[in-house]
Amino acid sequence: MSYHRIYRYTSIGRPLVPGLPAHKALLVLMPLGALVGAVYAWMDDQAVMQILRQALFYLLIVYGSWALARELDIDDPTVAFISLVVCVLAALAVDSPGVLIVFTTLGLVRIVNRSSGLVARKSDSTILLIFVLLLIYATDSPFYGVVAGMAFFLDGVLKEPLRRQWVFGMVCIGGTVVYMVDHDTGFSQVAAPDSLFGWLAILFLLIFALNAMLLKSVQSRGDSNGKLLDAARVRGGMAVGLFAALQGISRPDQVVIIVAVIAGICFGMAFRKGFKVPAPG
Repeated sequence: MSYHRIYRYTSIGRPLVPGLPAHKALLVLMPLGALVGAVYAWMDDQAVMQILRQALFYLLIVYGSWALARELDIDDPTVAFISLVVCVLAALAVDSPGVLIVFTTLGLVRIVNRSSGLVARKSDSTILLIFVLLLIYATDSPFYGVVAGMAFFLDGVLKEPLRRQWVFGMVCIGGTVVYMVDHDTGFSQVAAPDSLFGWLAILFLLIFALNAMLLKSVQSRGDSNGKLLDAARVRGGMAVGLFAALQGISRPDQVVIIVAVIAGICFGMAFRKGFKVPAPG
């Protein structure tokens, strides 16, 4: 992909190019997702504005789930569509799936794996920091600050480190501490899963973690410079997605889309191996 004008303003935005088959398919699926959301709201006898809101909501879910899956399984563009389908089904099963956390996690993963081929701008880090702090308070998720801090720290220590990210990481950790002190909470939010969703999520996260640990090299290249991505950075981005899901496992609605993305990736891995490994006999 040639240098896109979007990179004049951000280093973590990856543009949709209608000429690419996968992007063309996504541009068709996004309005279909919006239609699904609208029909779902209409069947629930909701008002017109709520129907429009739900349509936009599902359009964002389609794009966000596809984009996050592309970052977490960067060498397999096909699996992103499996994750997309799983995410839409998961969104229909819960009352209010978190969307802001999906796009914030997407941005954090991109500053670590540098899939655009560029280092994060100060403005990128600042906007992500604002979203992280907003998420901590809006969703009562203090440990998301730890996940975000980890992402900034990784960008500050991995290949071609960006040292200023340590400052953003410390602010994220500080946000977690301030929230916990202000709300007089400890580690009571950390508990074993008490639902089928929780245990299934743990299973998928363990499979995904194993896949990340076994990753030795990548074939994908940065959008803007055509250079091979660094495997350690890609693994770091996968870790950010993993822990973003794990920190909210006790609040399924908030992380259901991220968990569904990872589940879709696991399904995709199983599907590929089922066709590549010949049956015995």
